[in-house]
This record gives sequence, structure tokens and C-alpha cells, in this order.
Amino acid sequence: MDQYKTTKAERIAFFTEAGASRGMGHLVRSFAICETFQSLGLETQFFLDSDVRFDDRFNDIYYFKWESFEIEKDNYDIVVIDSYEASLEKYVKISNACKVAVYLDDFKRLDYPKGVIVNFAPESEENFYQFKQAKHHHLLGLQYLPIRSDFLNIKASKSQQIFIMLGGSDVANLSVEIVDSLKAFSLKKVIVSNDETISQVLEKHQDVTVLYKPSDTQLAQSMSSSVIAISTASMGAYELGYFKVPTILIAVAKNQEDGVSQFIEHHISSDFVSISDDSWKEEIAIKVKDMLNGRQHGLDNVIDGNGTRNIAKKILELL
Repeated sequence: MDQYKTTKAERIAFFTEAGASRGMGHLVRSFAICETFQSLGLETQFFLDSDVRFDDRFNDIYYFKWESFEIEKDNYDIVVIDSYEASLEKYVKISNACKVAVYLDDFKRLDYPKGVIVNFAPESEENFYQFKQAKHHHLLGLQYLPIRSDFLNIKASKSQQIFIMLGGSDVANLSVEIVDSLKAFSLKKVIVSNDETISQVLEKHQDVTVLYKPSDTQLAQSMSSSVIAISTASMGAYELGYFKVPTILIAVAKNQEDGVSQFIEHHISSDFVSISDDSWKEEIAIKVKDMLNGRQHGLDNVIDGNGTRNIAKKILELL
């Protein structure tokens, strides 16, 4: 694929969403794929519907709104869309406007128009795509999991610390409660926060280090050096699985609840706590203690970091 050549540079566009209540998962995974196409010499444009600006962390983002979305035919050879909000009508417009339309999917949200469906959940084929339609190409399973480029070459020694990341925006406001539940442990707690007010509250706790709007390199370094993690069942959990950090999952959305069993059964994560239980904070403390005492599931998943390159290779073959 590194020798891929063409008479003109293919143009590829990405459309996705993020924000205070929507988190950063779609932005992170779409941008990881975008970076791979850039490295192959394609002309890329990245469009984001968001109520928060991310210019300090992501370069060359164009901001737009789904409600006013339009796309001109033949402006792009490839269009990638990663959305929980765009209507089927918008997907059809995209499919008709380019040579190859690509849909990042988590739970077969729509009957997608002609194009490529990417779903990297371990059991995506069994759960959603046993019966395939001729209008679709399918890229299914962990071999298509996008890992950020800055994560791939990190080498870190382990530190006695607990890593906590509850999505880019902590949409359920659980950070302070989780830190409170772990106050009996003298280990350092490293917690990611993009909220300045919450960060200031967290910094007052003993043994707590806040990573406020960390760079990808800072994030990867801290993730990979931790002995235990607590994470939402989202992109962060996959990244912790890539580093083989024993992780306790929590779910803050319906699609995350549905995916928890796959994280556990495929040894990407180690355990799960339901925040709908009244005693969830006590349960997290118990599970952390058990894991520190060596009672944890082995992590032998097959996340190899080649997902974005596998996606790019298959899509370029379709051109």
C-alpha cells in the first residue's frame, strides 16, 4: 500500500460530530483514519459538527452543522461519515456524490445506501451483518479498529497508578464520584478531564493528577504506563486494550451497555460496573482491590494497531 500511485490525488472528506454532550469518540476514530489517508498522499478535508472547538488538538478542521449539510457531486472521490445524528437522506446524498462512500457504524443504525460499512466491534458480523446486502462492502471486526498514530510507537514502563478516562467530555459527570470512591487507595490516580471547573475540583483530591486536555502523546504515555484503568465502554477502552491495561468498564449510554460483553469476552477489558446500581461506587473500589491483588482476567486480544491501514487499503482497492 505504501507504493500506491495514481495519476491525480484522490480527494477524501470526513464528516462527523463531537461536543460537550456528544463526547469525542467519533472525532478521534475518524481523525485517526484521516491521518492514514494523508500519509498515503490523498487530499483530505475534515468536517465537524460540534459546539466545542478542538483546534488546539486537531489540525485543519472545518466546522459545519448537519441541519444545513449539503454536498456537491464529484467534489470528492471518497467520503467517510461517522454519525449518530445524520439522517438517511444525508447518507443517500453522500453515496450519490462520490465514487466510494464509507460509513463508520456501531449498531447498524440505518439501512445504509450503497457503500462500505466499517464496524470494528469484535462480534459485529454475528450481531448485525450475518445477512449482507449486495450494495455494501463490509469491513468488520477488530482488524479494522482505528488506533491513533501517536499511540502506536509509545514505549512506557509501568507506574503504580490508576488511569481514569470517562470519554472526552465525561457526559455523565462521574469523575469526582469515582475519585471519591478510590480515596482509600494510596496509588496515584491519573484522570483525564476537558472541563476546567471539574479539573480544579479534582486537583484538590489527594493522590490525584489531572490531565487537562492532554495531547495524544501525553494520553498514550499515561495510559500505557498504568497498572489499572477505569473507562467508559468506548474508544478509550479499545485503546487501553491495545496497551493491555486491565480495565474496569462503566457504560454511560445504551450502545455502550450493549457492547460491554464483547469487551469482556474478547479480553479487551477485564470487568464491568453498572452505574445504575446504587452501590456502584463501592463495587468499583472492591474490583480495584481485587485487581491489585492479582485477581483479573488476562488480556490476550488481537488489537495490532493496523486498523486504519487495513481500512485505507480496502477502500483504495475499490477505486
